Amino acid sequence: MKTIFKTLSVVALMTTSLAANAQDKIIDLGQLPKQAQSFIKTYASKLSIAYIKLEEELFFKKNYEVKMKDGSEFEFDKDGNWKEVDLKHNAVPIELIPQAIRAYVSKSFPNNSIVQIAKNSSRYEVELSNGLDLEFNSKGKFLRIDD
Repeated sequence: MKTIFKTLSVVALMTTSLAANAQDKIIDLGQLPKQAQSFIKTYASKLSIAYIKLEEELFFKKNYEVKMKDGSEFEFDKDGNWKEVDLKHNAVPIELIPQAIRAYVSKSFPNNSIVQIAKNSSRYEVELSNGLDLEFNSKGKFLRIDD
């Protein structure tokens, strides 16, 4: 019984110490990967940066979050590739939206713009100006309306 208790205590201590290593820290624009810096200069040069946060997760996964004073947010992976663009009430730049998704939204929701887009290896998620969330596969084919 003591051996089991000691083993569980060691496991709990190791888990707690690993979780403590996952940290967020505030960084400067110059500390972002070059690709993310270029993205911000291209698509958000008129916005003022509130803060830039480096999110380090367990097992060396890094993400960068850039929060603007108007509430807009940009998220980048460790290499500076964009993962999410959330402009709240403004349209996401058309160059960031795959053609198939643009075509679907303009045909199915003609009076709406895309105000948020997120991508990962398997899908895109977009939010329209009317608050509707849509999911697309990695090729831009519509999958479903997300609740």
